[in-house]
Formats: sequence, structure tokens, C-alpha cells
Amino acid sequence: MNNPEVVTKSPSRLHVGVAVAAVVVVFAGMGTWLVLRQSSTALPNPSQAVIPKPSHPSVAPRAESALPSSAEMDALMRSRLARASALPEFAGWLRENDLLRRFVTVVGNVAAGDSPREAVSFLAPGGTFEARRKAGKHVIEKQSYARYDVIGKVVGSLDMGVLVSTYREVRHLAERLHKENARPGSTFDATLHLAFEQVLSVPVIDGDVEVVPKGAMYVYADPKLESLTAAQKHLLRMGPQNLRRIQGKVREASQQLTQQASRR
Repeated sequence: MNNPEVVTKSPSRLHVGVAVAAVVVVFAGMGTWLVLRQSSTALPNPSQAVIPKPSHPSVAPRAESALPSSAEMDALMRSRLARASALPEFAGWLRENDLLRRFVTVVGNVAAGDSPREAVSFLAPGGTFEARRKAGKHVIEKQSYARYDVIGKVVGSLDMGVLVSTYREVRHLAERLHKENARPGSTFDATLHLAFEQVLSVPVIDGDVEVVPKGAMYVYADPKLESLTAAQKHLLRMGPQNLRRIQGKVREASQQLTQQASRR
């Protein structure tokens, strides 16, 4: 049999920053504890997504001190998150600057369905997007998914307990950073909840995924897939194995925190 024709395209809108949505998961578990205030009588089914609902605790307002410098916040984040994964790639991620501000920006982007690639361009994958012809159609070449395997592996290695405890320290800072650019009345808790929904709503597709050329790029042939938000399509293009790892980590965080709430 002849090898299938492989067509290579590298449009930035198609693949640049596909993996950056995974950063939401790097930190997503940190915020979940905030919105699990109610005790649960039964643990969730591990196969089901538990999407935490934002809470609105009644607390008296207090005067806010000046925000720490970016260098001070980075030092705190690095010292706390260093134990979240032993993989050297994760250590490389932590060497980036403005970690907490990037996190807040990415969560806001994904919650709105927008691409967060500018905030975490350091995670842009190498190589090019490839499609091959099969039965007269273009389908995504499996090797295109493999470009994101490192990110999927790192996300899968994360210790959610470390992430949660870290967020307990920096949650108030994240809320203040969020307010700098958020619409009036928006809370970071609610924005994080929407980001969770975006991640967990992406379909996992194990078979061939058909795409069609459109100018210098490809789009999904299935209108339902093409109608996904930019953030969701970024996750979808990471491939089923990496997407399962990311969604599984979100579910792990949710279950872990629901268990904690039920013991209170």
C-alpha cells in the first residue's frame, strides 16, 4: 500500500498556543477548594465531572495593603509549587516571570472562551500541524497530537494537594489581580468556575478527526467541533490522550476537595 499523503501547514491560529490551555489545569485545582463550602453526603463518581460552584461568603471589607512585587510573588509561587511535580519540564515552567498574573490572565481568557496563547507563549509546541488524506478526506495526523505529549505528561504528574495548599496562600492576591481588568461585579471564583466548564466540556475523540483546508489553515469539518470556543479547540487539538489527562486532573482535584469538604 502507498503511504497516505501528508499535508503540512503551520498557521499560527491553528496550533500556536494549543497547549497553553493546559496551564489552567496547572492551577485550576488550587481554586476549587474555595467553592466547595457545603458538606457532601456522598462522594462523586470518579467518571463524572464535578464542577465546583462559586461561593460568595459574607465577609466584612478590609483595607488592602499594596500588592507584593512581581518578584516577591514569583518567589512565593516557585517555593510552594516546586514540590508539585518532579519533572524538569515543570521546573522550567516555574522559571517564567509573573506566574500568578499569567495564571489569572489564562483563567480569564479560557473562561471567556478566548485563546490564552499570549500569556503563556512559552508553551507553544514545536513542529508543524499535519493532516493526511484518507478515503478522499483530510484527517489530523496523529503525530500532530504527539507534539503536546510533554505537556500532557507534566499535567498528569501534578500533585493536587500541593496546588490546593498553595492557592490558600495566594487566593487573595489572585482576586486582586483579577479585579484589575475584570468587569465590575466579576469575581475570580466565578471566573474559575467558567474555566472549569470550558475544560470539561471538550469532547474526547479517539477516531480520525476530519479537517478541511481554509486558506492557510485547517478548520474542523464537523460544525459542532468548529463551533467550540478557541480555548476548547486548543485543548481538542492536543489529542485524546492528553485531553484525558487534563480533564482527569480536573476531576481528581474536584473529588479530592469534595472529600475534604465532607469531612468538615
